[in-house]
Order: sequence, then structure tokens, then C-alpha cells
Amino acid sequence: MGMNCPVCKYPNPQGATHCGMCYEVFHRSASQAYMRAVHNIKRQERQSLTPKVTPRSPGLIDGAAELFRQIDWIAVQKRSIPFLKRARTFLAAVAALAVCYWLLGSLLDLNPWYHTFGKNLRYAFSSKSPSPYMISLTQDIKIWSECQGRLDTPMQSFKVEEIANVLFEKLPADQKQRQEVALKSREWIQFLHGAAGSSSQALSPDNPSIADVRLVFDKAGTLKERRYKLSPRLAKGSVFLTPRFPKERQRAGRTWTESVEWLDAYGDWKVDWSGTLHWTLGDLEACGDDTCAHLTYQADLHPRLVSAPAWAAGALGPLHGQAETTGVTLFDASHKRLVSNTFSYAGTLHAPISDLGRIPRALRVGRRVKGVAGEIVIQLQNKIDTHRN
Repeated sequence: MGMNCPVCKYPNPQGATHCGMCYEVFHRSASQAYMRAVHNIKRQERQSLTPKVTPRSPGLIDGAAELFRQIDWIAVQKRSIPFLKRARTFLAAVAALAVCYWLLGSLLDLNPWYHTFGKNLRYAFSSKSPSPYMISLTQDIKIWSECQGRLDTPMQSFKVEEIANVLFEKLPADQKQRQEVALKSREWIQFLHGAAGSSSQALSPDNPSIADVRLVFDKAGTLKERRYKLSPRLAKGSVFLTPRFPKERQRAGRTWTESVEWLDAYGDWKVDWSGTLHWTLGDLEACGDDTCAHLTYQADLHPRLVSAPAWAAGALGPLHGQAETTGVTLFDASHKRLVSNTFSYAGTLHAPISDLGRIPRALRVGRRVKGVAGEIVIQLQNKIDTHRN
């Protein structure tokens, strides 16, 4: 049997990924469906504010065409030639002004000036209206155990998607030489996909993982400090909402480094990531109606296990492993604000365990192994995306 499109009711073959009539995409994830609903609401709001244009009647168009045919174009031509001869000086001046305008526009083009003098990458926040942003977190996790390099038992496999609306609120400053801004969560929704199915929940505002973050900038708008308690949600998001840029002007091709740290939670396993981001400033590019600096970065990350399930307590060795990373950022230097930042990191982590028999029966497939050392393996494919609403 086929399936009918929920939008246009067109009958589609079984297993189709999109409607053959209206191209509606089927089987969106919960987070994708939520984002689509948000975009539809915003699109409807924009359409309601757009003035409707009433099409002109055919009679008006026919009347204009008839009037156009009645014009004596030969007489118009004879009268225009003497006028054009008398106005040669004026027309030449207009043409010269047009050329000067074109040359001036070329000289004021942002890219040549940007490559020569660079840009200041600084932040500015309004004390009158908060700045809204969205955070999207995705974690695709697989956990298993190994014995002598071979699979012992699969343990967990799940995917977590989280979407949050957050605000930057400028706070009254107690010193003239600095600015303080609070990063607050307005709404945080979690979607969990696992062997038992999918579920979603809205986090309580008093959840410690979305506690407010305090940001300190100097008078010019350079980030000086982030104040927070490590958490896998808002504190982590603040690292990618407010990258730390150099205080001096930067030109295309310049590089610098930034020290970072955040916390991830994979069920009962908590991993502290610390390391260095290696930034490169690229060219300017269009971002909506504005022009943004395009930045890329890679990360050297070092994982550290800070929490594990109770059954593994005292039996685990140091966590080791590497992650492949990539990051892309758009920053609007003219309006002094981040437009978007996307960071992906994937890898495999290993933690030695002195006794594989500690793994509970509920997590084990097959016979139980006792008194044999092995490894706990965590495979991850994570992504964080932040952008201005």
C-alpha cells in the first residue's frame, strides 16, 4: 500500500521520502518538525505585514496600449533632436556624474578595504531590547564494551536532539570600563530517540543545566570572561554563542587560538572536553541583508571522564581518544553581533575497565564475563548550531 501526502493528499508509493506532487518531505525528526513549525509561523507573520497589491484591470492595460499607438513618433523624433543638441553639455555632465558614482562605489567596496585595513570583531548589546538566539544540540551516541580488541557486548545506542530559545540581556554596569551581559534560557526542549522509541520533554526553568551565564566584556566589546558552572547545555552553548576574538583589527587570512572547555553528558557518562580552537578569518560574504565575516576553525580537544555509572565506580582507567572537528562562523562586524556558528565533532573514546563482569545484565547481550579486563568504548557524532533569531 502507498501513503497519501498529509498536505495535498496525493497517493505516493510506499517508502517515498517526499511527495511526488507538492514535494512535502516525509518522516521528519521531532526537532526538524519543530523548526519547520517555527519557520512557518514567522513566514505567516511576514506575509501578514506585506501589503497586498491589487492587479490592474485588463481595460486599463488596453487603454494604455491604444494611447501608445496614437502617439506620432515621427513628430516626437523631429522635436527631440534639437533639444538633445541644446542639452549636450547637460547630458555629458550627467554621464560624468554617473561614471564618478560608479568609480566611488568601487573604491568604497568593502572587500578591498577589508583586506587592507581589516575589521574589529567586537560585540554590542542593547540595554533596551534583548538579543534572541537559538541553540540546537545533537548527540548520536553508541556505547559498547570490548575484550582483547573484540566486541564483548553492545550496551547503549541513542540520539538526543535539543532546541532552545535564549536571550542576551545587558545588565547595569558597576564599572565604566566593562559591560556585563546575562545569557538566559527562555525555552529548552529535548527529543530522545532510543531502542524504546522516541520521547520529548520541556526542561524546567530551574534545571541546573540551563542556569544563567554571566558574560563580561570590556568597554569596546571584547569578551573578557564567561562566568558559569560547567553544564552540558547553556554553559556549553555560551562558548559557541560568544567566541573570543582578538582585541586588535583582523584582516582576511589572520589566525589566532582560543582556549575552551565544556561538559557533555551521554546518559550516566559525563565527559569534560578541553582544548584549543584554531581560528582563521576569511573573506566577507552576504548574510541576509547584511555583510558578514566568514570564519573557520578546527579544535584540538582532550576528553576527561568526570562521571560514570555507579556499577563502574573504581574500576575505570583514564579516558583517551580523539575527535575530528570542523567549525564555521558568520560574524556581522558592522552590527557587532554573531549571526551563526556551527561546530561538529566526532570520534571514539576508550576507558579501560578492570572487570567486564561489572556490566549489569540489563546492559549485556549474551553470557556474562567475570574477572576479565577490557574497555568501555563510546562512539560519538555531535553537533552544536547557534544562530540569531
